[in-house]
This record gives sequence, C-alpha cells and structure tokens, in this order.
Amino acid sequence: MAAPGGLTPLAANVQSRVEMPGGPLVVALSGGADSAVLAWVAVELSGTVRAVFVDHGLEASHRLRAAAGGIAAALDIALDVIEAPVARGEPSFEDVAREARYSALMTAAKPDEFILTGHTADDQAETVLGNFLRGAGAAGLAGIPSRRGRIVRPLLGVTREETRRLAGELALPFVDDPENQSADARRNRLRNQLIPHLEATYNPQLRSVLGRTAAVLAADDAALEAEAARVPVQSDGEVVWLPATLLAVLPAVVAARAVRRALRDMRGPHAGSHDEVTAVRQVAASGRAGAELASGVRAEREGPMVVLSVGDLLPADPEGLELPSEVRFDRWYLRFTISESAPSPRPLGTRTLTLDSDAVGTSLVIRSTRPEDRIDIGTGSKPVRQAMAERGVPRRLRGRWPVVAWGDRVVAIPGVRAAAWARPSASTVRYLVAYIETTGTGSSAEGT
Repeated sequence: MAAPGGLTPLAANVQSRVEMPGGPLVVALSGGADSAVLAWVAVELSGTVRAVFVDHGLEASHRLRAAAGGIAAALDIALDVIEAPVARGEPSFEDVAREARYSALMTAAKPDEFILTGHTADDQAETVLGNFLRGAGAAGLAGIPSRRGRIVRPLLGVTREETRRLAGELALPFVDDPENQSADARRNRLRNQLIPHLEATYNPQLRSVLGRTAAVLAADDAALEAEAARVPVQSDGEVVWLPATLLAVLPAVVAARAVRRALRDMRGPHAGSHDEVTAVRQVAASGRAGAELASGVRAEREGPMVVLSVGDLLPADPEGLELPSEVRFDRWYLRFTISESAPSPRPLGTRTLTLDSDAVGTSLVIRSTRPEDRIDIGTGSKPVRQAMAERGVPRRLRGRWPVVAWGDRVVAIPGVRAAAWARPSASTVRYLVAYIETTGTGSSAEGT
C-alpha cells in the first residue's frame, strides 16, 4: 500500500501520530474512510489484526458491508460480520445503535484482543460541543476517551479530512454512510450545520480548539475521578450504599463523582444527572426524608450511609425447619446442626447462632420479619426491626430479613441476635448451631 518511494507525506504524517496498543487487534470496520485508514495503520504498525463489521440491517448496510469486505481484502485481513439489527424508528436511535454496536464488538472480540474504533478529531469536536450544549461538566467536556478498558481510539488526533484523503491515496474502497447526512440526527446537525457556521463566523480553528479543551479537561477529570474512587461504593445486587459523612465533607466535585458512580451501579453507564446527584448529596448532608430519582430509584439516609434502592422487596414464604437441616431462604443459606457439646470458636468471617436446642424445641420455621415482631433481650423486648437497625441492616431490607420463629415467638434474627431465652446457659445439654451464609445482604452486621 506504500508509494514506490515509500509512504506518502500524508501517510507518514498520520502514521507518526498514531499509537497502537500492544497485543492482538480487532478493527471495527464500518466501510467508511475513517475505519479504513484505521485498519491500514493497524496493519502497518501491529502484527495481529482482524476486522469486524456490525450489520444493523439498515437501508445502506449492504453497501457498507460490501465496502468493508473490499477494504479487508485490500489489506489482507480477515473480516467477520456480526448481525445486530436496529429499527430505524426507535426512540434514541443513535444511542440504541451505538449500544448494539459496542455489545456486538465486545462479544466478537477474544479476551486478549483490543477493539479499535475509527473516531477522529472531528468526532471529538462534535462530542465536546454537543455535551456543552447539554450543560455537561468536566466529564462530558472531556469528550471521547482515547482508551476505556479494551476499547481504543487511535485516530482522535487525526481529522476526518485527512482520513478521506489518505483512504483515497491508498485506494481503499470506502463508501460514505448516508446516515451521516440525515438532518434528523442531532450529531449530524452539529457536524454539517453548526460547526461549519461557527468556523466561518467565529473561529476557523474551532475543531482543534475543542480537541484541546477535551484533552485538558480529560486530565482534570481523571484526577478528580481518582479521588472519587476512594469513596467506598458498595452493592449487593439490589441496593447500593455509600458513606454519607464522606459525601458531606468532600469537595463538591469529588462527592458528585462518587454519587454518580453509585447511580451508575444502579442504572448503567449513563445514569446520574446534575439534579439527581444534587438530591443524593442533600440527603447525605441533611439526613432529610429520602429523594425520589429517575427510573424508580430512591435515595434514603440509613444511619451513616446513603442507600439507593429500586422498588419494594417482597418477603419470601415461610418454611418449616427439620433439625438438623439445610435451607435456602431468599438470599440466605442456613445450615442447622445439633451437638451435645458447645461449638468451637467460629472461623473468622463465619456467621453463626448458637441456641439452646431444648429451649427452642423442634417446631421451628424460618420466615420474613413482620411489623409486630419483637425479640426478647433479657430485660424486656424490642421490635425486631429496631434490632436490625441497630446492627446496620438497611431499612428497605428489614421487611424481608429472615427470622427463626417458634410459634409467634422470635427465636433468632440471623446475622443480628438471638432471643435471650433461647441462648445457651450453664444448664444447656444440647446446642443448636446455625451456620449462615449469604450472597449479599446490604449489612455489615455480624451474627451473634
């Protein structure tokens, strides 16, 4: 693909500005000029390269697919085609197509392969300007990251005009995607109308200025994200929680990033608007009544934590216990054994309950707690849910938390405490020991 005397000046210039990751590469080959040049540079600079075309089943997909095949053949690299249909009339079509494309690429790539996409400096300028118009902060104005995980974008310093000229010089058979000309797409209006107008009227170097802005803010954002990553955000698959005190004392820009990370644990990578982040921080600072966020997420203050949750958790049906036995209840696994000697000290990290077997009897059930449940504490009793709160069980989980009951009497709250009358004493002859495991409960409480 090189000219007789070597690379053309443009080819040499583009190649010198591109850095490839070490390891096998998969090029997201769309059939356009940008990804065609990306594939050429990858072949020139790396040893193992293949390409993937994601077919969305749109009107022009057959032309783009044929072009991708021609480019791969010209560069002598293998091409895989992945079907990922997207309906043109879907709401947020661009977002849906992008998600489908990345999902297909991640599925197609092997664990040791980097995925290369052909985003250029023009794409970066469009992203930064578009995010600015939406009112984004530093993270949005940092634009497209040059690398995120296994996804790498080597051409962010190369313009679209350069890739088109170079693809022509290299005789790569690219075609233009007509989707890029549709005025229905917001990005296309930025590309074809707003940016040319701003360049002609205000600054002919607008694209490079927006690129420099992105680079500066990306460095700032990375430093702030590193600070925010020190805030522990914990999740058990249904509930996400983080320390309210830290959110209250950290600089606002750091606390906001920690909150946004928690919201993304709940709702995915694009969650966390400015208003939602502000509402969560207010809950953390004031301890006021919880805040209702988008998509049914609720933020509440639970002691020293801010807890994010969605919907109600339904209690499981009661189950009878045959002793000894093993039982799975909701998210808990419990194993009950009977011994005539006191149990040895429990292994570190194991939750256990040791009871007087004769005192509790054999007609035991395990069920979810009820609002009227109380547990004997020796000097009276207290509500079971109060006992849970004292041991750090989030309010939202208290209605489904298991209790071991004998008739209407609560024998024990696994992971929290046993009733005073059910505990072993000097006269205990047989011991009932419960070993408790869970896949996650949202509580730091240890068993008693």
